[in-house]
Amino acid sequence: MSDVPSIWLEFDEDGAIDAGVVGPLTALLSKPGIEDLVVMSHGWKNDRNDATKLYGTLWANARSNLPAGRADKVVVAGVLWPAKAFQTDFDAAALTDVGTQGTLSASGGPPVSDLSQQEFDALLTDFAAFLGPSATQTIAAARVAAQQLDAGASRDLVKQAAAAVKIDASSSDKELRGDATRIARAVADRSEAQFLLASLATPPVLKLTPKVGSAMGLGSAVHGFFNGARAAVGRFLNQLTYYEMKKRAGVVGVSLAANVLGKLTPSHAIRLHLVGHSFGGRLVTAAANRWDAVPNLELFSLTILQGAYSHNALSHQVAGAFPKVVGKPTGPIVFTHTHNDLACTLAYAIASRFSRDTTQGVGDASDEFGAMGANGPQKLEPGASEPDNVTQIFAPKRGKINTFLADQYIIKTSETDAHNNITNAVVGKLLASVIQA
Repeated sequence: MSDVPSIWLEFDEDGAIDAGVVGPLTALLSKPGIEDLVVMSHGWKNDRNDATKLYGTLWANARSNLPAGRADKVVVAGVLWPAKAFQTDFDAAALTDVGTQGTLSASGGPPVSDLSQQEFDALLTDFAAFLGPSATQTIAAARVAAQQLDAGASRDLVKQAAAAVKIDASSSDKELRGDATRIARAVADRSEAQFLLASLATPPVLKLTPKVGSAMGLGSAVHGFFNGARAAVGRFLNQLTYYEMKKRAGVVGVSLAANVLGKLTPSHAIRLHLVGHSFGGRLVTAAANRWDAVPNLELFSLTILQGAYSHNALSHQVAGAFPKVVGKPTGPIVFTHTHNDLACTLAYAIASRFSRDTTQGVGDASDEFGAMGANGPQKLEPGASEPDNVTQIFAPKRGKINTFLADQYIIKTSETDAHNNITNAVVGKLLASVIQA
């Protein structure tokens, strides 16, 4: 970034990073006049070019809302982590064309059918690219299971897939543990494996609350189109990618805190601002959760833009994944949320429910599988948060969780879906208000 001192923080899927980056980053922070470090993390389906555009545009919009000279006191660090694109879930994802073939639609769509062989092959190719060499045996098992969902083939697929993504039903991360429990049972029991895959063969019919349905123009229910063994395997693999992205985000976030931020030695006081989009929101939240005191580095703020992780993650009441975050930043904790965001409101909620529980309303605040980007943080302790801000007057409070209903500015456009529309001028204004809080 030509207009601000900046540096890449590049991690692999296991959270490893070249330790040599700590020295240059420390040197940038130790320059006279530097007061703030802004660390940004991208979400899913971003490569270096995507991340460069995201960080550059978001920072330019924030900078234009800072007082003269204020931006010259900032260093920006851009996290780069493996978040390769996987084929969009054909039942629900970051859709720009709700109601067309291969998406969720209001009732009355075309007759259901299975994925074509070409569509299935493309899905497997994308899955292999996403996971790399560890996907080889899963792909082979998927081809067998797609021919016939018997108990043996189903268990083999589940077993190979669980090994490929290192399913851990004993994880201390409640969100991961919940996803993994059903798979672990299926690994241990052929009948359970067959039942799991069979439950994914039929297209979901999902109840929408009036608020969610109205926001999306879908009425009270949506349903999928694809029905059959290939669709079952596809849905299973898609849910695994969500599990893997949640896990990677957490692993990289912990490494960010322990192996980079925790080892910095700036020569004078610096305020740290963590900013994450989508699954990158989970990443920086994991970093804040892991945070320990560092001389001359104050964890000041945490900003989550359309976070793709559980809206219960900060809750002590339901043992969320990251309850220790609350109270750690000395400044504000900030979340944007809107039901305009189909990726958070529908895709995340569906892909997180291996149980296929479709009896409850999907995507809103009452949905145990709901996402931060749809609803903001839920089940917080009394007094932890400010009232939801529905305006574009941004004055986030220090020491509080601040939520911003973004219905009017995180919206679908001709260029992008709402989930990714976080580089607009209004969001830049919000980020600037956090840095100045």
